[in-house]
Amino acid sequence: MLERLGGDDRDDLRNDRMDNRDMAMSADRQRLVRERMEAHGVNEEEALRLVLNEEQLAVGKREVEAGSVGVHKTVETQHVHENVQLRHEEVEVERRPITDGYVAGGNAMIGEDEEIRMKLHAEEAVVEKRVVPTEELVVRKREVVENQPIDATLRREHAEVDREVRNDTHLRDSRLDDDRLGRP
Repeated sequence: MLERLGGDDRDDLRNDRMDNRDMAMSADRQRLVRERMEAHGVNEEEALRLVLNEEQLAVGKREVEAGSVGVHKTVETQHVHENVQLRHEEVEVERRPITDGYVAGGNAMIGEDEEIRMKLHAEEAVVEKRVVPTEELVVRKREVVENQPIDATLRREHAEVDREVRNDTHLRDSRLDDDRLGRP
């Protein structure tokens, strides 16, 4: 894992894949490492290097189709029953005996065809169906923004130094963790 001077082959592959921004950050980091090493009296030829990495969360957004809405009409039938008052004429025949000395015309004869006609009138129901608009639907889209919590587990590498002291006692130096580059 540790490699003299420039890291191991995996670091070279990672560096090849870095974009310009990552390369600029990497150059700044290397400069800071060199300055710290020089401050402690260590030159680059004497140093072994270990690169520590951490994951950072980058949350983005993309637009996807969430479905569609269709609005269509259907026809429903309803049986209607209404009462309508209609007028009509009927014939009424009244029979009266002749008692006042009515005399038939001088040339009246029996067996003659004589007829009276009267027209009768009535009302009939006229049913008509009309299409009448009753309501209008206006369909629009509206944008709704809502918060969605994102949970992720990020990993970070730490460096710990185990120092062997003479009587086989190991001392752990946690100052390295607080003394990481770019970290307060």
